[in-house]
Amino acid sequence: MEAFVLTVKTGSFVSTSVSLNTSPQMVTKYIAFLEKHLGLKLLNRTTRSQHLTVFGKQYYQRCLLILAEIKETKILAQQFIEEPKGRLRISAPVSYGHYNLIPVIGRFMKRYPKLNIDIQLSDRYVDIVKEDYDIVFRIGQLNDSGLIGRKLKPFQLIFAASPSYLMQNGVPAVPDDLKNHQCLIYQYVNRNKNDYVWPFTVNGKAVNLSISGSLQSNDTSALAIAAIEGLGITMLPEPMLNEAIKQDKLLPILQNYLPPAREVHMLYTADRQPLAIMKMFIEFVVDTMS
Repeated sequence: MEAFVLTVKTGSFVSTSVSLNTSPQMVTKYIAFLEKHLGLKLLNRTTRSQHLTVFGKQYYQRCLLILAEIKETKILAQQFIEEPKGRLRISAPVSYGHYNLIPVIGRFMKRYPKLNIDIQLSDRYVDIVKEDYDIVFRIGQLNDSGLIGRKLKPFQLIFAASPSYLMQNGVPAVPDDLKNHQCLIYQYVNRNKNDYVWPFTVNGKAVNLSISGSLQSNDTSALAIAAIEGLGITMLPEPMLNEAIKQDKLLPILQNYLPPAREVHMLYTADRQPLAIMKMFIEFVVDTMS
């Protein structure tokens, strides 16, 4: 393929042979081998000139892409041999970043300590191109954004409350029981701040039920602390509450009515050739978080 591409670019078997440090006869053999292997002619040759066949034009464009990938793969291999360097700019939702992503990034950076990672946590929609991010993480169904997506382990929300709160107010048996309870509300979930709903699975179907509560916050960590302090029932990501549940500071409730797990994707642009270190990070995250 290299011989074929160089011959097209230079228009000369001799020039190609010089670049490849071989003979013009060997260049001819390389191209003849390709044509025999493919069963189609690539070049129409005369004693004075040569030009691409219709198939040869299309094959040439594919060869350019393939050879570029091979070159990138060699660079990737070299970076594994050497100590990788570089900078990645990443965006992720706040809670997901804290409890799911940061531990994984920590392990990756311990393996490659010369890396520089800039991770910005925000629950707003981030424009990966305009805001110059290499990778973004998104929770929920994807829109047709033209980005390349790698699917990760789903994001599960759970319900929990402190033993003291449940002892004083009773344990809700079904979602409708929450009408008689204080629910700790994450404000970002709903645009209309006077109408809060939580998702549940009831009889195998996803449903949304209205809830209410005296305490609202745009910070999930504040709501987790409030739940531990006995101020009400919370609905938060499972990794965020696991430690408090292990320590019996919180008790999981309504476990038969958990909402459907939400999809999680790691996204990057399709029109930008990923850096070798970016490819390494993507594969590391997929291996760790799928």
